[in-house]
Amino acid sequence: MPEGKINKPVDPKNLTEGEKKHIPVISVPESIVAGKLFDVTVQVGSIPHVMEEKHYIEWIELYLNDKKVGRAELSPKNEKAEATFTVEAEKALAGKEGKLRALEQCNIHGLWEEFMDIKIS
Repeated sequence: MPEGKINKPVDPKNLTEGEKKHIPVISVPESIVAGKLFDVTVQVGSIPHVMEEKHYIEWIELYLNDKKVGRAELSPKNEKAEATFTVEAEKALAGKEGKLRALEQCNIHGLWEEFMDIKIS
């Protein structure tokens, strides 16, 4: 996993504008079935992050239960600071909960993360 200081919100219930632009937003289907592919979209920020030459998102990574399932390299040429990953939850996870972890690297404001618990049928 990437090393370095991971930025976290000072007060998760009252996010600053900067935090709203950097904390990843994870979107998954309502139903996730073990052994079947599903898409996970990670958007950087509930307020979309800019993708400009001087300020942009360098990459986004996605983990399922601490196993890296994808990495998207981004640049200012990307229209949006987001990526969609196709993921397969192992059959052994059927009937269990899993944890998604999204990491993103801003060229100015560093590393940010977000987690989401998912139910796998």
